[in-house]
Amino acid sequence: MAYFNHAFSKMFLGTGSTLPDPIVTPIVVNTDNGFITDAGVSTAQLSELPVGYFGFFDAKTYLSLGDSYSSPACCPVILASSAIIQVDKIGPFHGGYRETNKSKVINPKYVQKIYRVDACEPKQAVVSVGNTPQTAGPTEAVNFQGGTTAATCCFEFLCGETYYLRIDVKGSPALRALNHNAYQTVSAYTGCCAGPTPTAVNSTLVMIEWAKAIVINNYLKDFVLPVVFDETGTPWYAPGTTADPLNPAIPVTSAQWWDAYDPTIPHVDGECAGLRLFGAFVETKFLTCTFQVTDFFEKEPIKIYASMVDYTGDPCVFEGICVYNDCLGLQGMGFGEQVLRDLIKAESYLQNFFHSDFRVRDVTRGYDISDAVNRNALYTRYYLLHSVPRFNNPTGVFDNDRYLLEIITNGSIAALEDFFGQFAECLNCEGLEEYSCTECTPEPNVAP
Repeated sequence: MAYFNHAFSKMFLGTGSTLPDPIVTPIVVNTDNGFITDAGVSTAQLSELPVGYFGFFDAKTYLSLGDSYSSPACCPVILASSAIIQVDKIGPFHGGYRETNKSKVINPKYVQKIYRVDACEPKQAVVSVGNTPQTAGPTEAVNFQGGTTAATCCFEFLCGETYYLRIDVKGSPALRALNHNAYQTVSAYTGCCAGPTPTAVNSTLVMIEWAKAIVINNYLKDFVLPVVFDETGTPWYAPGTTADPLNPAIPVTSAQWWDAYDPTIPHVDGECAGLRLFGAFVETKFLTCTFQVTDFFEKEPIKIYASMVDYTGDPCVFEGICVYNDCLGLQGMGFGEQVLRDLIKAESYLQNFFHSDFRVRDVTRGYDISDAVNRNALYTRYYLLHSVPRFNNPTGVFDNDRYLLEIITNGSIAALEDFFGQFAECLNCEGLEEYSCTECTPEPNVAP
């Protein structure tokens, strides 16, 4: 007999909010964001509730335990939620479409783990080149590509030179668009010298030339948005920009576009400019989806790598400008697109199939499934992993089935976590574990 080290997955939708007025619903039940906190509610009453309500029920009486689990006997329970399809065309006596979605019996002695996975906002990649709000400060606070000429991450650009910046864009979006990772070397010429001795030029002009080359480059323009910071720290944006990339609530006018920057402004000794590169993150998805294998949605943000190189592309020949990763780019979690796909699979196990043909989907009430999830929202997930022993296994070998119960919620639910805390006293695990998001908060371009 082969060893099966996975768990059967079963999903429960717990996205209900405050229960509607009793005049609208046939029963009066107290809930905390979909979790039934009243004891004594039957699963038959649960079947009369709208989509998104769930609770733990006594495995013998099928009555809810509410938000407490104080039984000294550690009684077995089941997890149940209201039905996704709310119109019952079969009839209540046949356990029709409105029959509650129930788990196997959960014996606390056989629970291995309970944990929560938080919804996480995706974070775009942000890279600073030169002197920006993120890199201004002590050198020890900055990750450098090479050395710098000042503690403020300055680099001195001289007249009569051409400076090269190589930018690599990597990740799934680039691979799907180009069939390879994108890379390009952009250049900036500082102009002729006024005399025989090279002198420092306004480094803002170098950053603007690099930025202009990025926004017109076929490989980079769809993946990278540059923002230039002049030697005074003022941000300058690409022509056509109407809002700040980090804070869309901050408007940007044409007077803040880098085309409006005065190129005759002289260089100030000890001052230098910088460039911030913002990676694009746009969920690639279909509006009206068939949910076939060819329907794709993108989750991964692109990654940006920058380095100053010489004309041969070598970054190690001379002292390079400092490059700092404000944010490496973080993939989000809890996307509604993924939740809906998981729900479609879970409902298929219940024989509620979701058809790719829109006409058949309409007849079979498939839209009840797709409408139950907001594809643009982020969801938190609770998991409970338990096993069900097979005491009468025909093979004569003691065996058990493992089940991973998944509860989809709009966020953390205090009453549910209180229940898990009491439930944990009967478990073999340490109670609820939390998997939170990784923070990534780059410095703003301008004061909010």
